Amino acid sequence: MRYLALMACLAACSLTPSGSECSSDSHCGADDVCARSGECLAKTAVRAVTVKWTIDGSAADSISCAAHPDLYLQFEGSGYGDTFRVAPVPCNAGVYSIDKLPKRYQQVELGVDGGTGDVSPIDLATAQAQFDLLQ
Repeated sequence: MRYLALMACLAACSLTPSGSECSSDSHCGADDVCARSGECLAKTAVRAVTVKWTIDGSAADSISCAAHPDLYLQFEGSGYGDTFRVAPVPCNAGVYSIDKLPKRYQQVELGVDGGTGDVSPIDLATAQAQFDLLQ
């Protein structure tokens, strides 16, 4: 009987260990958070990151971004295929902030779908990446 009760609980309970998929912090237990990449990680394994860009040295705006109004961001880890992509990102914003990004992502690519992209490291001290896109 205990075996059946345990099996029923395992089927119905949300036991999501670190590294498992999630959609909110409540899926991860008391000590973990749901990273924006959709995985449960320790609170110490995530950070907030800000990506900033200009267009040919000037602030991004509706005029300078007219040719490519939407961009993508792809955060990249050290392992092959370990990426997390965000799109569309409005070009004219000039900045994108993300909280709870896994720390294993050490660089970010900013680009245009179907076009080219630039890669920049995420500065460890400031948790920022900076780009100057040329039109």
